[in-house]
Amino acid sequence: MTIQLIRCYCAVMAIALVTENLVISQETVDTPQSWTGTLDVGAAKLRLRFDIALDDAGKLKCTMVSIDQGKTKLPMDFCQIDNGKLVIRSKRLTIVYEGTYKDRNTEIKGTFTQSGQKFDLVLKPVKAAQPTVHVETWQGTMKAGARSFEFQFRVLETKDKKREVELDSFSEGIGGVNVEPTFTDEGVSFLITLTKAEFKGKYNEDKSQLDGHWLQSGNKIPLILKKVPLGNTRSIKPPKRPQTPKEPLDYDSVEVTFENGDANIILSGTLTTPKTKGPFAAVVLITGSGPQDRDESIMDHKPFLVLADHLTKAGIAVLRYDERGIGKSTGKFSGATSEVLSKDVEAAIDYLKTRTEIDKKRIGLVGHSEGGYIAPMIAVRRDDVAFVVMLAGPGVPGDQIVLNQSEKIARVAGSSESDLDLARRFQEVLFDAIRSAGDKDVTKEMTKRIDAFVATLSDEERENQIIVNSKDAVSRMIDPWFLFFLTYDPRPALKTIECPVLVLNGGKDLQVDPQLNLPEIRKALESGGHKKFEIHELAELNHLFQTCKTGLPAEYRQIEETFSPIALSMISKWINAHSSAAGR
Repeated sequence: MTIQLIRCYCAVMAIALVTENLVISQETVDTPQSWTGTLDVGAAKLRLRFDIALDDAGKLKCTMVSIDQGKTKLPMDFCQIDNGKLVIRSKRLTIVYEGTYKDRNTEIKGTFTQSGQKFDLVLKPVKAAQPTVHVETWQGTMKAGARSFEFQFRVLETKDKKREVELDSFSEGIGGVNVEPTFTDEGVSFLITLTKAEFKGKYNEDKSQLDGHWLQSGNKIPLILKKVPLGNTRSIKPPKRPQTPKEPLDYDSVEVTFENGDANIILSGTLTTPKTKGPFAAVVLITGSGPQDRDESIMDHKPFLVLADHLTKAGIAVLRYDERGIGKSTGKFSGATSEVLSKDVEAAIDYLKTRTEIDKKRIGLVGHSEGGYIAPMIAVRRDDVAFVVMLAGPGVPGDQIVLNQSEKIARVAGSSESDLDLARRFQEVLFDAIRSAGDKDVTKEMTKRIDAFVATLSDEERENQIIVNSKDAVSRMIDPWFLFFLTYDPRPALKTIECPVLVLNGGKDLQVDPQLNLPEIRKALESGGHKKFEIHELAELNHLFQTCKTGLPAEYRQIEETFSPIALSMISKWINAHSSAAGR
């Protein structure tokens, strides 16, 4: 029902077709230009277009258009052309494209990087998009389940009076989503190709209001749009992030590198230490799933930067680092399982033990989400881990996490019971195929099971997006990381762990449900005879430990708070108490 967050594997742009001997520079751009290319990310191929023009101040501006994602438009932060080279950046999307003009300036060969992952991208010139004039703005709020969605439709007009429409979803921080409009004297139809949703509405008497419904996945939800003056058009800007630390810092912060010799990779990170005299207790921060930088950046938040800032001010040294293949770290992230990533954490521990300002007997691990079960995994095979903090760490195998997470999120988002049932049955078919594949080809086994499952469905169920997108689900699930996650059981490690353990979960965490996971974590610790642990469920907090309303992931971006001060205080006080004991 909701517009999905577009984590584009986006890319680049460039400038004009010019004469054979002219070197491209910013000064040569005098008319809008467009370049297009296909980004091959393995599991998918995404067609991208980059529209370049000069703004009112005479500076280059660039908009990336994700053609295969509903022609969604995403403005880039930085665009520069100098001496035949093009550089484009988006800080929000962690994108950098660097390319060089080739073959008489008829193509650009370059590298597209997002969150440290690099892809080759070649761009070719295409006819520039026709300029438009903004003529109308319509705004409205829709209530769906426990959520409210704020929408804005901007109506644009070309010179030949052709109307185009773009959607902005303030609730999800997405702007410029392509809309296929139909205008009549009685009303409008706005088809959102990205999500296969549609708004249908009728004008009131003076055409200042559209009374209609949002139609998606069989749901029909009332939505009223009101025409507002052009001056009241809102821009898509992220909320403030007041907890993000600003310089000058009142502690020491240094860039460091350390090596995982077995994997032959160099990991790059930041070590923060108090200005007081050491040696200090220290923690290694372990990020959640997916390619993560040292700050665990997500939706304009930097949770690990905020956590490191708080812990260091509390007298605790903190090492956080870019995962392998991400940011400034070398190696390859793709295909790395949690077990493989745990070896990088061990390299971080070994590095901290070489630092004179760090107390070697007081080094602990703080892991979030996936990191929450990597930490105990490491602690049971090393006797130099002084303590473990599990932040929203799983207590059951991944297949149970996924089934529970999918249902929780969909239910709170307002999905129908029939959709919930279909999704669960479909996932169970996939997981059973993975478990029973053995030496067989997992992809073939999953495809065979899907075909057999689809054959049992009604015509209406076969048209459901859950089934329509089934082949994409297969490509995601055969990833080595996901296969490991589905089958790994964190409970054996928790039964044998000996160091002190703090377990925190948000009461509204829909990704790692406290009601499912905390009892199993407690049971595992108690069955191993563990006495030095604490488990707390923190009311009103989500998976990122933000104070929230619904717990839905789509809400993360809209919350100003990055990390609950209550949770931060609990973590630092517990670490100081238990690291002091470990040092004696």
